[in-house]
Amino acid sequence: MQSLSSNISLRNITEKIRDSWPGGANLTSPKVPSKISYEKEGIKWGFQIKPFQTCIECFKLCLDPNLRPPDFVSLPYIYAQLQQHGKSVQDVVRDYLQMLYDHTITMLTRSLGQTFVENTRIEFILTCPAVWSDRSKNATLQAAEGTGMAKSCKIRLISEPEAAALYTLKTIQPKNLKASDDSCFVVCDAGGGTVDLISYEILQTEPLQVKESVTGTGELCGSVFLNRRFESFVKERLGSTSYYAMKEKTKIAALKSWEEYVKRVFVDGEDQDVFPIQFPGLPDDEAKGIDCGFMTVTREEVQGIFEPVVEEVVRLVDGQITAVQSKGKQVKSILLVGGFGSSEYLFMRLKNKYTDVLSTPDNPDVVLQPVDSWTAVVRGAVIRGMETIVQTRKSRYHYGVKYWEYYDENLHSEEHKYWDTTREKWLAENQIKWYIAKGTEMSEEESIAFPFYITFEDHHSRVLVDELVCCQETFPPKSIDSTVKTVCKLRSDLTSVPKSMYTKGKNSKDVEYEGLHFTMEMTVLSASLLFELSVDGVRYGEVTADFAT
Repeated sequence: MQSLSSNISLRNITEKIRDSWPGGANLTSPKVPSKISYEKEGIKWGFQIKPFQTCIECFKLCLDPNLRPPDFVSLPYIYAQLQQHGKSVQDVVRDYLQMLYDHTITMLTRSLGQTFVENTRIEFILTCPAVWSDRSKNATLQAAEGTGMAKSCKIRLISEPEAAALYTLKTIQPKNLKASDDSCFVVCDAGGGTVDLISYEILQTEPLQVKESVTGTGELCGSVFLNRRFESFVKERLGSTSYYAMKEKTKIAALKSWEEYVKRVFVDGEDQDVFPIQFPGLPDDEAKGIDCGFMTVTREEVQGIFEPVVEEVVRLVDGQITAVQSKGKQVKSILLVGGFGSSEYLFMRLKNKYTDVLSTPDNPDVVLQPVDSWTAVVRGAVIRGMETIVQTRKSRYHYGVKYWEYYDENLHSEEHKYWDTTREKWLAENQIKWYIAKGTEMSEEESIAFPFYITFEDHHSRVLVDELVCCQETFPPKSIDSTVKTVCKLRSDLTSVPKSMYTKGKNSKDVEYEGLHFTMEMTVLSASLLFELSVDGVRYGEVTADFAT
């Protein structure tokens, strides 16, 4: 089979797709709105959703219910819509990805011909926020596997800041980023909802290879919060009564005017002191700054809308720089990407703050903002499909497994004590064996082995369920407590393991049992986990991961 990336121009393909979004009226956009509507005539999505049309949006945030949603997102409202249509969150994500897949294949077929597309190996790389839990990332992967994407080839996940880093490094190739033992760069992927940060150091430049320097961080403080702060500003300026009486069309026009003529271009310190924002239909009111359908907003007021959100981003960048410096390394550059990352105001705030702190005579440009920074994530995903640049990553959690051990009153809590009737011994349950420490350097080429020992009586099932857990605390506990979260239940099918691999025993009641030593191997990828089972180095059975709800 042919490789799509090596035989045709990816740029031409992506331009063809982005110029022909369904419902977009030839609108050129590298992104399509994450909106979907279930109607009698079928599913509508993206640009097919018109203003004032009821639809499901922000559903992606429901994939990780443990993250605090933005104030403007009502999870109960989204779940009520899902219930109305008899859909789960994963169903909606799957349907949306199916629409995206169908459109992509249609455009490829129109450009290249059906025969070429059917005989070409197509790989799909999905991106997801780095701050998401393993369960949320797996839910994304499962949703994609329920679409036509699964017919082509394997589907891979990559974290959004890693994808952005790949694109940025391959395109701008900053001269100050060289292979060094003590220099790093920070990628700040500031998007609409999340802001993710990861720090890398360069292993070599030809070919380019990097590794994570410290554990990545992130928060929900993207550009949509600017929109909500703008809406709060308008509500305060007009008063609650006038605000809620305002027509929906007026609000939409005002928000569009804010986004296109203020938010995207605002730079503090320019000559422009006032910004007129459209509010069609509002009556003139000199006290409220309304004249001829425009509201006048001062530069100081716009800055007041920006600053609290920007300060959150600065705090995250500070945290990454501090973490890098604590390792005895220096930050040479900050790469600013993403939709919010294309903001001139955010760029200048970071530049003004860090140039004096981090710059040197041979490294004057500390903060870098690549061309097309707001599409750096999707462009980086394409690059990831063609080559591997990131060699190692830092684990964001401690990972371990629940297990039992022989009870010791000096070590174990009484509440964990129980009697094992097979081995006729007191055991301590709910203990944790930590195998991966937070911040551990991980490679896709290496797996982590979790050794297990289990005993069976004849009537016991050979399908085992073990629990993989994680913890973000600096010092994880030795037994289960509130800081420990279940990542997934690992189901191991040992029915194919030969009987000769088991040890045999008998207790005082002449009950015979068998024991087996086996190993679970986990590989940490950019945004997913892989599991395999082996006995004495030989792969046996099947391991499936049921991620926690």
